[in-house]
Amino acid sequence: MDLLVLIQKTRDQLLSHWGLSISVCIVYTMLIAIPSELNTFGEILSLLIAGPLQLGLCIYFLKISRENKSSFYDLFEGFKPLINILLLFIIVNGLTIVGFIFFIIPGIIISLGFSMSYYIIAEKPEMQVIEVLEKSWKMMDGKKMELFMLHLRFLPWYFLGLLFFIVGVFIIMPWHNLALANYYLTIKDENFRRFEN
Repeated sequence: MDLLVLIQKTRDQLLSHWGLSISVCIVYTMLIAIPSELNTFGEILSLLIAGPLQLGLCIYFLKISRENKSSFYDLFEGFKPLINILLLFIIVNGLTIVGFIFFIIPGIIISLGFSMSYYIIAEKPEMQVIEVLEKSWKMMDGKKMELFMLHLRFLPWYFLGLLFFIVGVFIIMPWHNLALANYYLTIKDENFRRFEN
């Protein structure tokens, strides 16, 4: 896959959605960050809402990727399959942390391997968590380094965003997230059909 073409296509696709997407990303960040700064209860609350909000972010950007009508309220759609998404969040993050504790590289591999889980559950919220994880792992077979390189391509932009008093980060976040949604749909077209057979 030509990642540069994907990134350029994503930027063009985002032009008419950038304003709303920045608002969605700001609210997403604030809802996760602010409660954790208050007290222990706030930290627990942040952990509980992080998974559903991540799912909502995926739902929002998948709609843009498919050229469907997106809404600010898509961010909160992730709370509907609540039990499934909480289990998914706990398992993925738990395994990733364990991977990082032992060695950094296994943590990165685990994170990349399960990175499509939220997009899969966004499309099929009725799926069992274990099945979602298995499908994500299979989709990312042979694709982990490619996705890692996609993330790396956005790092310079995030650093540049930090230079603009952090505000620039919220301009880059929609671009990065939409690129990930486009990446998911691309590899789904390439590989997902064989998982349905």
